[in-house]
Amino acid sequence: MKIRVIIVDDEMHARNFLAKFCERYYSGLIEVVDACNSVETAVRSIKKYQPDVVFLDVQMPDENGFELIKYFDKINFEIIFTTAYKEYAIQAIRNSALDYLVKPINADDFKIAISRFETKKETKISFDRFKLLTENINNQFVDKQRIVFPTKIGFEVIQGNSIVYCKSDGSYSNVCTIDNEYFTSKSFKEVEEMLADSSFIRVHRSYLVNKNF
Repeated sequence: MKIRVIIVDDEMHARNFLAKFCERYYSGLIEVVDACNSVETAVRSIKKYQPDVVFLDVQMPDENGFELIKYFDKINFEIIFTTAYKEYAIQAIRNSALDYLVKPINADDFKIAISRFETKKETKISFDRFKLLTENINNQFVDKQRIVFPTKIGFEVIQGNSIVYCKSDGSYSNVCTIDNEYFTSKSFKEVEEMLADSSFIRVHRSYLVNKNF
C-alpha cells in the first residue's frame, strides 16, 4: 500500500519541489494526493483524503503550520515540518520527537525523513506529541521544556530542567535526572543538539552537565 502524502506550503515552487522529490525517489511508495497553499485548505484536504504523512510549512501568511494542530481532536497522521528558519521552533519540534526538514531541502535529508516515518509506523507512542509540541512552544523562553527520549521500551518524556547530566555510551546515551537514569538510542551528538538552548555545558567529550546542578 502506498504512503498517502499531502504537501502544505504557501509557495508553489516549494510544493512542486517536494512533489518532484516524492516522484523521483519514491514513485512506487508515495502517492501525493493533494498540495495546499494554506492551513485552511489543508484542514479540508486532510479530512477528505486521510493522508499518512503531511509535509507542513511552518511559516505561512495567514496561519503558521503549528495552527493546523488545533483543528483536530486526534491526529492520526505523521507531520514532517518544513521551514527555512533555524529558530526556536526547530528545538520545540525536535524535543517533541517530531520530524522536520530545513529549507532548502536536500535529497539525503528527505530520504532520511521518509525512512524515519517507515520506522515510526511500527512504533506505538503512548502520549500526544502534538500537545507536547504546543507546550514546548509556549514555554520557549523559560526552562520548562519537556523532551522525548526513545528508550528500549518505548519513549520517555523528561522535564528538561530535571536532567542533571548526560553521558555518552558508544552510539547511545545515558540521561541522568534528579531521581532516575535513562538509556536512550539517541547519540550523544543528538542529545547535545536537543539541549543546546538549555543550561547545559560540555565539560568533557563524553559529558554534558546542567549548570544548575
